[in-house]
Amino acid sequence: MTDALAISEPLATSLVRVEAFELTAAFAKAFKSAVGVAPPASGRAEAGKGGPVLWAEPKVMLVSGDAAALEEKLGAHAAVSDVSGAWRRIDLNGRVWREVLMVDGVFDAESARFSPGALAATMLHHAPVMIHAQSETEASVYVAPSFAHDLKSALLKATARRG
Repeated sequence: MTDALAISEPLATSLVRVEAFELTAAFAKAFKSAVGVAPPASGRAEAGKGGPVLWAEPKVMLVSGDAAALEEKLGAHAAVSDVSGAWRRIDLNGRVWREVLMVDGVFDAESARFSPGALAATMLHHAPVMIHAQSETEASVYVAPSFAHDLKSALLKATARRG
């Protein structure tokens, strides 16, 4: 293989689900104060104080951080729930991550719209995932713990198929 791809073990996350009661200026101000960045736009991720902040769905962000601290700062504006146990992260590092993710994937990882900072919810090797394009050489795949080891195995096989 001419282009190496490093695939991490499934990693634990510190994700907290923040669901705004309403997307108001007061929520946005409190969110930015608590997290360090404004709520991400649809289909995007931002770098917050504690790590990635992922747009999950309208009015819902997944924030890397401490649930109790976020509840204290955002509880008047949002429902805050620790969902760390619901996700594992697999990091891919290498220029060919896009190519590998399209093996048994159902989206176009090479689309110009899937630029660094983009986030896609899709299916990958029969598992529902969120893919965060971090840079041209790095991506993170978020998946349920029950699929994580099988997904890593499938990614290793897809990498090997490249030759």
